[in-house]
Amino acid sequence: MRWGRDEIEKLEAPPDAAIDRLVAVWPHAGEPAGLVRELKYGRATSVVTELAEAMAAKAPEADLVTWVPASSARRRQRGFDQGELLAHAVARRLRLPVKKLLRRTDDVAQTARELEGRLAGPDFAPVGRRLRFKPTVLLVDDVYTTGSTMRSAAEVLRARAAGSVHGLVATRAAIPGRQADSRLEVYHLPISE
Repeated sequence: MRWGRDEIEKLEAPPDAAIDRLVAVWPHAGEPAGLVRELKYGRATSVVTELAEAMAAKAPEADLVTWVPASSARRRQRGFDQGELLAHAVARRLRLPVKKLLRRTDDVAQTARELEGRLAGPDFAPVGRRLRFKPTVLLVDDVYTTGSTMRSAAEVLRARAAGSVHGLVATRAAIPGRQADSRLEVYHLPISE
């Protein structure tokens, strides 16, 4: 989608309080973006190792790891949920428990939505019991663009008693003309050979 001046101004929303910290390992460009595309559209699950290594290196401290779930239609189409694969691989490297805490209740991809739908974000429902002891949850996803998906997921986690929610993504897709969320830390790690 091409973003016009009016659309960019609408994206200038204040930071969302549901997410305490956001970390992106790379900008969504070049080889890192290629790795994410290979995973999502080329079904190259072998890139999970490389992505997870870098993500774990920059991950905020947490008590447990979960992921932003793909829609059931996308899971069927791909044969896997890329967020789940990344979350398990990151959790393994951080020696943290990983737990499915969310399920997506709609099948409309963010990329297929009009601007208003993208800003609203997808719908999620909690999975399992409420969290105990107000843990810090590390919420893993592959790409951060408008932040709507991460915000929607974090709101459900907060409602289920998460003490803090930290977002961790492989790449940050910049929207031309839009100032990045000041809480978002974007790194430029080298791609391993």
